[in-house]
Amino acid sequence: MKTSSIVNLDKLNEDIESIKKILYLDSPDLWIDFSDKIESNNFDEMVLFFAIKHNYPLIIKYAVENNLIDLDSPSRNKTFSSIREHLINIANKNNNSEIRNYLLGISDQIETDSVSEKCSISKTKEESNSYTPEFICPNCNSNIFSTGYTISKEIIYKFSKESNKAIPMSNKILDSVSCSNCGTNLKEVSPSSLESLCTVQNCTSCNLDLTTTGIIDKVKMVYDKESNSFINSNTSYHCSNCNKELSTYQIEYFNL
Repeated sequence: MKTSSIVNLDKLNEDIESIKKILYLDSPDLWIDFSDKIESNNFDEMVLFFAIKHNYPLIIKYAVENNLIDLDSPSRNKTFSSIREHLINIANKNNNSEIRNYLLGISDQIETDSVSEKCSISKTKEESNSYTPEFICPNCNSNIFSTGYTISKEIIYKFSKESNKAIPMSNKILDSVSCSNCGTNLKEVSPSSLESLCTVQNCTSCNLDLTTTGIIDKVKMVYDKESNSFINSNTSYHCSNCNKELSTYQIEYFNL
């Protein structure tokens, strides 16, 4: 395996072995295929798929930083135009904002010794027009994006005879959110809704940056008998790439 100055190789090997154990229990064929690719240092789309599915960002970072994969090459999944697009979709489905933001190229350097569950803002603090999300805790009146918020995970373990210990079989983020400052349970929000505040500039469907792809406004015209002409009845705003309608929060953010 190639060396890397930014990756803890011991931790990397632990993560790889952990995925191997999961795949062995799920499908021996997949386990063999995955193991063969690792032995050949072939960190392809399939390897990164399972790294994201089982939440191992260190494997993603190792493959990218060592140029073991071209994320912009065509995906084997014909639904997506590139490997990057496919992997971002998988990260979204697994509620993994850290990996998604890294693949988008907008996150800060990922800490290799632990997985940090936090939102990464797409603009830096130094920018004059920087965007900072806000959600005020009703109990302590603090912005939880500044003081922090806590989410919970449901991890299912099963005993493995091969490793002689219980290993995680699934890892799901629960909807429960609490304020880290005062501990209040925030019933009106979920991890996904808070994440959407962090990515207000991105389309909620294709995840592309709206400031780059552009926005289309659609005007519905109705016929007015008094003026004998069509008049503007309603205007909606959509992503120019996938036609997904913008949310109310995005419309307010862009002052549309």
